[in-house]
Amino acid sequence: MPNILIVDDEAIFRKGLRKIIESSSGSWQVAGEAKDGYEALEMVESLKPDLLLTDIRMPRMDGLQLIHIAKERFPKLLVIVLSGFDEFTYLQQSLRHGVRDYLMKPVEREELFKTLNKLETELAKSQQVPELYTSEPTDARVIRQHVSEHLVAGLLKGYVNEGDLALLARIGVTFQEPYFACMIIKLDKDLLDKERYEKADPSLFQLYIQQIIQELLDQRAKGFSFILSETEVVALVNLSGQPEAGDPLLELSETIRRRMISLSRLTVTIGLGRIVNGMKEIPQSFQEAKIAQLHRLIVGGDRIISYARIKEGGEEIAWSSLLELPLGMLESSIQEGKLKLTREYTASFITALCSQAKSPEVIHQQICKVLIHGYEEAEKLELTQSWLGERTIQSVLLEICSLNSRTELIDCCSSHLEKLAECIANRQRKSDHDPIEKVIRYVNQHYQEPLSLTQVAEQVYLNPAYLSTLFKQRTGRSLVEYWTELRVSEAKKRLVASNEKVTIIAENTGFGNIRHFNRVFKSVTGLAPIDYREQARAVKA
Repeated sequence: MPNILIVDDEAIFRKGLRKIIESSSGSWQVAGEAKDGYEALEMVESLKPDLLLTDIRMPRMDGLQLIHIAKERFPKLLVIVLSGFDEFTYLQQSLRHGVRDYLMKPVEREELFKTLNKLETELAKSQQVPELYTSEPTDARVIRQHVSEHLVAGLLKGYVNEGDLALLARIGVTFQEPYFACMIIKLDKDLLDKERYEKADPSLFQLYIQQIIQELLDQRAKGFSFILSETEVVALVNLSGQPEAGDPLLELSETIRRRMISLSRLTVTIGLGRIVNGMKEIPQSFQEAKIAQLHRLIVGGDRIISYARIKEGGEEIAWSSLLELPLGMLESSIQEGKLKLTREYTASFITALCSQAKSPEVIHQQICKVLIHGYEEAEKLELTQSWLGERTIQSVLLEICSLNSRTELIDCCSSHLEKLAECIANRQRKSDHDPIEKVIRYVNQHYQEPLSLTQVAEQVYLNPAYLSTLFKQRTGRSLVEYWTELRVSEAKKRLVASNEKVTIIAENTGFGNIRHFNRVFKSVTGLAPIDYREQARAVKA
């Protein structure tokens, strides 16, 4: 007799379905009940049901993830989806792949009986019930675990080892090219018709987005996409090398954005991390994609936001001239962990900003930019939890954008930045015994000044040659390379955001003379400082 596994996180609903099925005139039997996807996978293996009757929204592993894994392992398993939402027309085609029917909650008795009778007839005619379940490898449970957890927690956070990759390869997830880049695709809920979103199951939106992205990846690139949360899809793109001309990621992202609009009238915002070399660098690209997504609050949705372009000054972010704003002093006070100065400079910064800005939107944009920069620093120092606690940076930015009083802005922003300075100060006290931490902190504070290896080594009482070797072992680059990158990065910001003369910028960023500055800047960026300024401003114009 054919049997059913019922999957729903509400016990009362599972019991109700069991009673309805047992009262039918058909021969279906309820083999078991599961409260979520993880429990259901265990029971599919042991009970070998003919039909999976599953809810969509459940904790831990939802119905869509369950269907994906169960159908991949047991292709002939029958599936009926249950949902309390009725917006499904535009998703029917994608969910029909592997799903036999879709029933609305509360389930109507006659509709369920009709569906079960139809499937029972099909099973009897096909006589393929014994072939539903084939032998599986002994480590199948481990493979499922890696499918549902390791791609997210492992690849994105850097926990992958060779054994994990071998397990992933067994289910067809391989990464053969040396370069990677992360994309985070987020549905623009605020641009979506409210009634349409509220009536639909959010998981279905994410599944639809993920399927379109994977289809385009299969056609135009190499990579793997998966649902990260109720609002985000991640795509890990595998590349053969750094592009010599154009940007294939921007082109792919634009195709995704346009495809979403043309097929379903959905808009998305895509955050792009930079292309990195090797799997160990994937977390860096993922973090950059997250930072890029945060800028949606500044530039708006329905667009592609590239972390690389943000850093190069080419992203369409409305920056007013910061020459008269005490922004540099504010950032220094935070990095040095000086709480009182941080509060004073925050008040000065916002006061000057409010007096110079042409609109409230510009004020919010500038403050959000400072907070995003603070978040990026906190992430690098692993201080985000200490700084924000249970809050997210998104909620902090939304709070800032809801304020229209200068006093409230100063109080709110000062509180957050002072807390960040406190966290950095506490970290500095704990790391005072670490010479490399002390060197990094010293260079960050003094890179504008003439520096020598001997001078820096004296700060930590080490031999210069030994410090140089130790620094490269810990950071992967030389001390000179580190402070050169800091100087060039600051010079790029000043070139784009100000009208200072190049000679002044060279002096204020620690370069001894204009010739040395021009040579180093061009070796790092590929452009002379004047050309970089003109190109960056032409892009923004």
